[in-house]
Amino acid sequence: MANMERPRVKANWLLLWYLVALLVGLVAAIVLASLAVATRIFGMITGTSTSSPEALLTVVAAIVLGVLPWPGLLMLATAMVKPRRTANSVTNRTVGPAVVGLVALNEEQAVTGAVRDFASAPGVGAVIVVDNSSHDRTAELATRAGARVVHEANRGYGFACQRALREGLRSGYPVVVLCEADRTFRADDLGKLTAYLKHADLVIGSRTHYALLKGDSQMNSFLTLGNVFVGKILQLRYWDWRVGGRARLTDVGCTYMAFRADALAQIAPSLEVGGNHFVPHVLMVAQEHGLRVVQIPITFWPRVGTSKGGSATWRQGLQLGLTMMWHILTYRVKRNASSSAVRTESAVAVSRGAQRALSLRSDAAVGSLRPPSP
Repeated sequence: MANMERPRVKANWLLLWYLVALLVGLVAAIVLASLAVATRIFGMITGTSTSSPEALLTVVAAIVLGVLPWPGLLMLATAMVKPRRTANSVTNRTVGPAVVGLVALNEEQAVTGAVRDFASAPGVGAVIVVDNSSHDRTAELATRAGARVVHEANRGYGFACQRALREGLRSGYPVVVLCEADRTFRADDLGKLTAYLKHADLVIGSRTHYALLKGDSQMNSFLTLGNVFVGKILQLRYWDWRVGGRARLTDVGCTYMAFRADALAQIAPSLEVGGNHFVPHVLMVAQEHGLRVVQIPITFWPRVGTSKGGSATWRQGLQLGLTMMWHILTYRVKRNASSSAVRTESAVAVSRGAQRALSLRSDAAVGSLRPPSP
């Protein structure tokens, strides 16, 4: 599949909005039922007669319980009575050395440890730090630790991630890894991501597994349940009754991900979100371009320094979750007109660097790779 156009995947808009309508109906029925009970209780206490929404409740309940469930039950029955098998084939491709792109904003307390951690990991040939307009010593310390530093003037998590992915493509390595410089992720998990790249185009981590969470990390019950809930909405957007969705998703806020460079080159021109909802955006773009996406459990650690993301406070987390859901429910993936040119440029970069990098894989096993010449 290298440097080849992958078959497009369409969003299952009918199922997605059907489930939204069903959920809205259930919420409306619950609210009306609660109002009816409250009205009755108020009337009994005060001895007064007040208008009750019971008539409206009857209509809503009839629609929600007597009409809306049937389309879903029929779709489920069809899938169970007439089971179908997927026509998917399993790939098994060589995984080469990786370049790691770390996004950073005022991470002077953490960036040195993050760069050294990834630079010493087996299979890593280069580390790039994207400085998203920091006003501390992030760039200086990252350079001193051995990273190549690039500056992204457009302030925003998504803009920094896009820049890291573009710089990774230009480096010529066959694998491009995206991560953060705040020490919440560790290079120890990189082997898990690259192992699944034998069969996938994009492997992304999930921070929602109890056994792998450090107790004082940011992943509290609100963030964990919220990520699982939004992840399932995204999974339903590409629901396939044969396999239950193109990817099993339990986390839509994890930056730690690894791409095959040829697959990343295909989707890079279509990435356009510059805000904190970049991760569900890249997952949608990847799936609609036919990339094979796998999500796996990874460890998650307490951040070093101050949080600047959408999970810094409960209110910010809720706002980000609502933004993600709206993006999933409404966004239509665009195919950029310049995608062919970008893919050609990236393919040239990979062909220049990959052969030299692959010849050094034995050195990569001890983390001593040098970056390929551009």
